[in-house]
Amino acid sequence: MADAEEILPLDPFILAGEYVLGVLEGEELADAQRAILADSDFLEAVEWWELRLGAMGEAAGNFVPSSSVWRGIEARIQAEEAANDDAPTPMVPKRLSQSSLAALFGGVALAIAGLVFFVATPRTTVVPDQPPLVATPGDQLIAQLQDEESGRKLAGRIDVDNNRLALNISGLEAEAGQTPELWVIPAGGAPVSLGAIPETGTFDREIDPAEARLLVAGSTLAVTFEEDTGVRHETPTMPILLAGTLDQV
Repeated sequence: MADAEEILPLDPFILAGEYVLGVLEGEELADAQRAILADSDFLEAVEWWELRLGAMGEAAGNFVPSSSVWRGIEARIQAEEAANDDAPTPMVPKRLSQSSLAALFGGVALAIAGLVFFVATPRTTVVPDQPPLVATPGDQLIAQLQDEESGRKLAGRIDVDNNRLALNISGLEAEAGQTPELWVIPAGGAPVSLGAIPETGTFDREIDPAEARLLVAGSTLAVTFEEDTGVRHETPTMPILLAGTLDQV
C-alpha cells in the first residue's frame, strides 16, 4: 500500500509551491503558467507561497547556507527515493511525502533568504468599453487589456486577412534594463513570445505563419517585463502585467 502521506503529482497547492521555488520544468511549468491566468484558486496559492517564503527570507536576514545544508537536503531526497523504490507499489508516481517536501521547502527558503519575492500584481481582464482600436472590414481579432490600478493599457488587433498585428499601448514604462514583452498563450498551450513592444504609443508589424497559427480566437495575449536582451524569451517572468483573450469581430 502506498504511503498515507504520498502526494499526488497534480496537487495544485504543492504545484504552486514548486512554481514559486522555481523547480518546475517542461509540461509542469507550462501547466502552472496556464493555471495562473485561468484559475483564481491557483493564483491565490501562488501568492500565498510568495508571501510565506518571502516573509521567511526577510526574517532570516542575509544568510548563505553551508554546504552541509544542501548535503542534508540531497540525502533526505535520496532516502525518500530509495524508500519509494523498495515499496511494493511501483505504479504509484514517485513524489516527495509532505514531511520531505516541508524539509525541502525549509532548506531552500534558508538558501534564498534575503532575496525579495515579488508578489504578483492584480491580473487584468478584458475591458469591453476600452475603444482604442476600431475594427476594419475583413476578419479581425481584438483584445482590450487594462489594469486600472497601475494605469497600464493595451489594445491589440489582428488583421487576419493581411497578417498584421497592431497595438495601442500606454503605461508600460519599465525599469532600466527591462522592456515590455508580448506573449500569446493558445488555449491549452504554453506561452509563446511575440517579442518586445514599446512602452507607449502605437506599434504595427507583420506576423509570420507560425505566429498566425497561434493568434486565433480564444488565445490569450499577455504582457510581462523582461530583461532587454534583444531576443525573445522562452518563458515569461512573473508577474503577468496584462492579460486578455482574443475575440473575433
